[in-house]
Amino acid sequence: STVKIDIFLAMKSGKKIILVGSSYSASLALKIATTNKKVSAVFAFSPGEYFGEKLNLKKAIAGLSIPIFVTSSKEESAELTTLVSDLKVTHFIPTGAGKHGSSALWKNNPNNQEYWDAVKNFMKQPK
Repeated sequence: STVKIDIFLAMKSGKKIILVGSSYSASLALKIATTNKKVSAVFAFSPGEYFGEKLNLKKAIAGLSIPIFVTSSKEESAELTTLVSDLKVTHFIPTGAGKHGSSALWKNNPNNQEYWDAVKNFMKQPK
């Protein structure tokens, strides 16, 4: 997975990394950020409680204090709000229907530009 590659690169380079995940891997990125000090920020596109009884993600990420950007489709936004309600995050909710996961950034998404703008604005914020 992309998350494993990012962690491998951080270990090899000795530098901090930003994890980016989509759907299941967004949840995994948030979980990894709780235990890996090399992670300096997370971009999570449509994370959720995808692990079933194996892991309660909301509890697992409680106390996570690095910069976090989360987004989803508008339909998923209420569930995502609940998931991250105990964290300080930048939560972007699209004005249109939006898309699940990182496909929100794809050109075939009619409102992809507002997602890109939100990502760029987050990246400009002091960390």
